[in-house]
Amino acid sequence: MKKFFVLWGVSFGLLANSVSADDLKNSLTNMLNEKDSPSMVNLSNINLDAKPVPKIKKTRSSKAVIATVNGHKIIKKDADAYLKQRTQGKITDFDYLPPAQRSRLIQELALPVIVQDAAQKELSETEKEAVYTRMWMQKEALKIKITDEQAMQVYNQLKQQAQENNATGNIPPFENIKDKLKIQMIEKTLIGKLMKDVEIKVQ
Repeated sequence: MKKFFVLWGVSFGLLANSVSADDLKNSLTNMLNEKDSPSMVNLSNINLDAKPVPKIKKTRSSKAVIATVNGHKIIKKDADAYLKQRTQGKITDFDYLPPAQRSRLIQELALPVIVQDAAQKELSETEKEAVYTRMWMQKEALKIKITDEQAMQVYNQLKQQAQENNATGNIPPFENIKDKLKIQMIEKTLIGKLMKDVEIKVQ
């Protein structure tokens, strides 16, 4: 199944996790893992050494379409990969599942598709562009690594400036603001990277 950009409520923080179909799938899976969830695929009774159910003489091709959701095809290899992840590698073939459990697994795989369809219908083009922009910035921000040593250098510079300006406020300890300082440094680095080769003409 294709990866879907899920147009979800994305926070403005650049270090937030990217909102992709895989992230949504993991998030929804965590929700479904709650004890009270009726949609959870119950894998507890599966014989991990089982053979495919009797009606299946051999497992289907990895390219086989095993279900459709609102016209979107779900391919067996994607169901196999998801099942492998869910069972921590103990079961890797969708055709080994009993029919009821196959149906429930398909329901989980269908959730990102359903969300994407709803988002496509309800979000305006402006909202979609805003989400894509923030997602790209988050992706690029995650490529920028700031060490504790680099953050400490900036902290010491700011601390020295505050002392030179006779700042009366208390300067918080480095550990208290380290993470926030790193985010600011990443934002500054990203903006500098974006503006480096930009040609701006003011009319």
